[in-house]
Amino acid sequence: MTALTTASRKFQPTRAFWGGLLTWALCAAFLGPFLIYPVLRVLAGSLIEEGRFAPGLLLLPLTSETLRGAMGNSFVLGFAVTILATLLAFPLAYAAARLDFPGKALLTGLTLVPLLLPPLVGAIGIQRLLNREGVVELLFQKIGITQGGERLELLQWGAPMVAFVAALHLYPLIYLNLSAAWANVDSSLEEAAENMGASAWKVFRTVTLPLLLPGYLSGALIVFVFAFTDLGTPLIFNYNEVAAVKIFNAYKEVDNPMPYALAVWMLVVSLLVFWVSRRFLDGGRIATLARGTRRSREVPVHGWKLLLVYVAFAFVIGLSLLPHFGVILASLARDWSSRLLPEWTANNYKDVFADELTSSAIKTSLICAALSMMIDVIAGFALAYALIRGKVWGRGFLDSLAMLPLALPGLILAYGLMLSYTNTPLNPFENSIPLLVISYAVRRLPYALRAVSSGLQQMSVTLEEASLNMGATPLQTMWRVTRPLVSANLMAAGLLTFAFAVLEVSDSLILSLDNNTRPIAQAIYLVSKSNEYQACALGVLGMLLLTFTFLVANRVLGKQLGALFRA
Repeated sequence: MTALTTASRKFQPTRAFWGGLLTWALCAAFLGPFLIYPVLRVLAGSLIEEGRFAPGLLLLPLTSETLRGAMGNSFVLGFAVTILATLLAFPLAYAAARLDFPGKALLTGLTLVPLLLPPLVGAIGIQRLLNREGVVELLFQKIGITQGGERLELLQWGAPMVAFVAALHLYPLIYLNLSAAWANVDSSLEEAAENMGASAWKVFRTVTLPLLLPGYLSGALIVFVFAFTDLGTPLIFNYNEVAAVKIFNAYKEVDNPMPYALAVWMLVVSLLVFWVSRRFLDGGRIATLARGTRRSREVPVHGWKLLLVYVAFAFVIGLSLLPHFGVILASLARDWSSRLLPEWTANNYKDVFADELTSSAIKTSLICAALSMMIDVIAGFALAYALIRGKVWGRGFLDSLAMLPLALPGLILAYGLMLSYTNTPLNPFENSIPLLVISYAVRRLPYALRAVSSGLQQMSVTLEEASLNMGATPLQTMWRVTRPLVSANLMAAGLLTFAFAVLEVSDSLILSLDNNTRPIAQAIYLVSKSNEYQACALGVLGMLLLTFTFLVANRVLGKQLGALFRA
């Protein structure tokens, strides 16, 4: 018995060593060529001109007035969207965490609806409502705000309109993190402050707010990065004075140093935000007393306070549904100019499947999304198991590396992949599908990793230990015991990664260089220039797919859904 125990102890470190080595090797094989190398390729392009080392190229966004203005506009846009999203999310998060009222589950569920429509499609819907002959301008005339042929020309408000649409799409990310943080605040700390004579405002300012800040900032920083690097919304509104659009308009010019320099600066900003979130905010976790000591502070509301809660939810949800409203109505329109309601038709949906561009785009996106989903589910499960159940050295670094694509701008990664694999067997100019699959898989790996990790962290290890004690190998235990127990999380991971890949914007616009394999996002962008109604019909189909996947994923993950959107 002693000899067996000694042999077992000698074997365990060896198995852990080889398991860690295999984990590192697989991560290096996948993330090395398709995440690290493309980023380094962009960095190299910003330092080399005509085969010579030219670090001065990095200063182009500072020395060029045009590029400096574009970077400044991107910063302003990012901050404006974050502030607007905070104003929309903060009162709703408070109501969801601290108030008890009829219809709460329905209203809090509706706050997630904006995530079901990509900002590219939402921008088309808003554009349809606000154009010169649109509904809003007609309503302004009817109520006397404008008269005769006068128009406010709301679509000419480039930057404000982009910020408005982006905030309507992104505020749920702050809401998810903030409401979860608020629900986790230990009520005994607030009650202790109240017992010491502190006013309600002082309790909030000195106790509640500091505990909320990590969760809030975790969501706010990711909103800032998304808005800072957004490509689709500025393109639809023809707002070209931001860094993302400058890169998009010049990314095919391989010898042009401008997109390289802008990409590096955008990358540095995004990685700095990611580092701050990981280093100082710790993913939004809050240090309070043990869960067993917490008591709910949900207060029933009645009368005018209840009315105020309903008005707040109705106002925010109503605003956030404007893009959906515009897209759905436009998808059913034959003509919607100079009239409050469109001239109805269902032919736009028939045209989506009859038109070669849009029907081919649906097929391409479904194929790419399905393949990338398979990669993400397998890789997410294997990596989550290794990080949580295994004894992998440097697990913190590996976890940060795997989560990096969440903070890395899709525009930059797609640009780096294009530069890295042009004139190779993965050449996107000849066949875009391989690189589209790879980029989708890399970008959405964090969602799969977090979804599976949450299941593993909640699952007791006793069943796995029992399996090992009965003589099963770790691989057999992982496949026959662990996998079935986290199957719901695997399903949620697959649904989320599939849906996000189907309507991915930045990767699709940059990497779809083969005219025969255009994905849905690029088809929407191209078709919107000639037939907005057909583009909206294609967007509605995508929205329905996202709705289904979010409902199922929310059913499986519940409040843990917000953890998928943290850097």
